[in-house]
Amino acid sequence: MKKNPWRVYEDFQKSCHGDGYESQMIDFHKIKTIFFNNIYNIFISRYIWDGLPPEIQPYYIESTLFWRASGVFIYDDIAEMYAFMKVALQGMPDIYNIPNGRTAFAPNGYIEEYGKDNSVILWDNPATLPFCYEAEMYACRLANVWKTKDINIFTQRTPVVLVSSSEQRLTFQTLGEQYSNYVPILKVSDNVDLDRIKALNIGAPYIVDKLEGEIRAVKSSLLTSLGYESNPIEKRERLVVGETQGNNGETEANRNVGLDLRKRCAKAMNELWGLNVDVRFNSKLPSMVNGFIPDTFTQTGKIGEEGGEIVE
Repeated sequence: MKKNPWRVYEDFQKSCHGDGYESQMIDFHKIKTIFFNNIYNIFISRYIWDGLPPEIQPYYIESTLFWRASGVFIYDDIAEMYAFMKVALQGMPDIYNIPNGRTAFAPNGYIEEYGKDNSVILWDNPATLPFCYEAEMYACRLANVWKTKDINIFTQRTPVVLVSSSEQRLTFQTLGEQYSNYVPILKVSDNVDLDRIKALNIGAPYIVDKLEGEIRAVKSSLLTSLGYESNPIEKRERLVVGETQGNNGETEANRNVGLDLRKRCAKAMNELWGLNVDVRFNSKLPSMVNGFIPDTFTQTGKIGEEGGEIVE
């Protein structure tokens, strides 16, 4: 199991009282956690479960899959309620290499043994690898680029290195603090030997725009991995249809990885308990992946209606 990265919240308050390398690293983890939370929220909102028993929370299903990649639907005869819980598989495997024993457990202490005849396993992906690993990879990448952007902006504000003798250490520390705090005019007394204080201009190039483009590209890759259409191309002129839909194949493939397994689970639940559960992807974008035809996209008319100027 993956360690919950949200525990870095315990260190957030420290960033307000530290300086130097340790403070910078805490700040990095804070930014990483913000991105991680955003990815988590997108993941658990991807699919819409229709026809679930009212006692089952859809977001808990997706949250469990995010951290564990699998869970189990059960019906408790004593409580006379359906539930979705975490699962531990054990026992001899069947011909498909799936263990016959299933232990359903919950945070409140509930634990019970189930089998194929009274439960249904739900997998997030065929590899059974939790998405939290991939989410952390993207969050780390985004936080790294974000911090690099902050550093580059800071070097535009203070692109100098001060050099001074040890006798004037306090003086050049004061000047450095004033300079970093946006003081427009540095005031010093007439007994300060400015000739012994040297400033080296490091002249860092401005690359914030390139880093912003990298953030868009990483976010686009993340959304594609989650099954959402995304286009990181930035152009002043209009995009042609081929450019806007260039990654539709990859998007649909990633979407169906989770959707097919969820639909298979819903079908098994319906056959076992006589329910009417179904799953669909949570997207209303007018795109080919969602079944819209590009020729009906218009600029002057409404989406899906004939007429108007066709976007090419």
